[in-house]
Amino acid sequence: MTILTQTSSTLGSNPLSSMQIDRVCLNVPNYEETLQWYQEKLDATIEHEWTVGVFPDLKLAYLSVYGFRLEIIGSTQSQSGMPIATNFGEGLRTTGIGHFCFRVRDVDAVLAELNRRGVKTFVELGSYPDPGIRLCVIQDNNGNPIEFVTPL
Repeated sequence: MTILTQTSSTLGSNPLSSMQIDRVCLNVPNYEETLQWYQEKLDATIEHEWTVGVFPDLKLAYLSVYGFRLEIIGSTQSQSGMPIATNFGEGLRTTGIGHFCFRVRDVDAVLAELNRRGVKTFVELGSYPDPGIRLCVIQDNNGNPIEFVTPL
């Protein structure tokens, strides 16, 4: 009996090299409000909504935000989670997924539009030469920080 083993030379390349981010998931206590917030504030569209038979308390949705996919999961059962940060430094020191980030053409114009839509600024616009970006941060209706960056 011959046993064939695959090496990187027989695979042609590292199989991990095909990895891409598919989505970021947010577990929320207010499913409908969260869907509405992302639709109104970030122009999200609902790609798909569903339930899972073995978890009757859950509602799930995929949202598309200009090609970025969010998965929203809401439950009718009480939840515990990460505390809502009152400032960005506190958020950076909390374990778990701290925030997600959108790269945009003009972060100043994006923040102005978000403010026009009633979204408050969490971290003011600033330029940061070390990472080479200009950024601002907002929070969604559940206190999740969302960063927007433009390369310098």
